[in-house]
Amino acid sequence: RHTLANILETGVYTINHITAEIYKQAHQTSAKYPRHISEFDATGLSPEYKAGFKAPFVKESIIQLGVELKERIDLAINGTIMIIGEITKLFIPSDCLSDDGYLDIEKAGTISCTGLDSYHTSQRLERLNYARP
Repeated sequence: RHTLANILETGVYTINHITAEIYKQAHQTSAKYPRHISEFDATGLSPEYKAGFKAPFVKESIIQLGVELKERIDLAINGTIMIIGEITKLFIPSDCLSDDGYLDIEKAGTISCTGLDSYHTSQRLERLNYARP
């Protein structure tokens, strides 16, 4: 709940892919904890600090992205704030990344969330060639 304040204060944040093993704990991080309560402590996930980066990654996450804040945009249309960042750190198991740069999220076990509370596994249908006219 204090993610925006932390991003604005430090200028960095992390994005961590979730898997079937940790999705319930990851979901629990959306609870409205008081500022003095660490989401890591409350959910049992482990913070992982990496050299040269201020924000913690989720140790249990297979794919981890370190992001630097580039722009904050206040959206008057609905009273929300859009954060734009640049990925500066990327941690991916080598067996999940192909020589052509393809990231195999199915192999990584990444799951997705739709809405606020529905979680789904990933299953690749097919890799197609680059579309051309």
